[in-house]
Amino acid sequence: MEVLRPPHYLLVDDHSLIREGMMQAIRALEPKARFSQANSLQATLERLAHGPDADPIDVVLLDLGLPDSRGTATLQAVRQAAPTQRIGIITGQNDVQVALECIHHGASCFIPKLAEIDGFTMALRALVEGRLHFPSELLSPADQPESADEATPAQSVRLTPRQKDVLTWILKGCTNQAIADALGISAETVKLHVSAIFRAYGVHSRTQLVLLCSRQAPAAWAPPPPEEASQEGRRESLA
Repeated sequence: MEVLRPPHYLLVDDHSLIREGMMQAIRALEPKARFSQANSLQATLERLAHGPDADPIDVVLLDLGLPDSRGTATLQAVRQAAPTQRIGIITGQNDVQVALECIHHGASCFIPKLAEIDGFTMALRALVEGRLHFPSELLSPADQPESADEATPAQSVRLTPRQKDVLTWILKGCTNQAIADALGISAETVKLHVSAIFRAYGVHSRTQLVLLCSRQAPAAWAPPPPEEASQEGRRESLA
């Protein structure tokens, strides 16, 4: 029987007090969590580049303002080095355009440093539980993509088992190639599944899909657990 190991977080910020605060806040929600730290983009990429024998990182909590990198270019570099890990953004930029760009480049959580303590805790809880989180005060209806109002409620969406697998990885911010590698299928097949998921949800982009899912109850869109999903995927491939 496989033993689940506690999740390993990489905390990236150039201020040690911020990293320590993040560690304590996450540990309060997930006592067995393990941590690594980095204070620059270079140190982050070096930690993520460690070989398979190293203790792998599961979640990256990333500040966009590092001494050697600024803005969403930081996220893009980390996403390239960590194609399947969940990435949460913690930043002093309380800006809707930055939040939307972070969604586009694969972040699953956006946490303004200036948020109220309740909002900060809510965002961290979502990250710990593997859910999406983008502040409602930033992503107000006026800031949503125009087609979001016409999107299909997640509760009524019906996906195949393989589409549910793909959705799992989309909501982690993974590229089509990373999804293909994770599921052992071609990138073209992933592209077909992604297009079908967009049609099912009535959206036209990953950003719209993530926004829709982040605004609705997690139970409405959450894919099955990995073990169950893989069994369903095997049944689908045999059909």
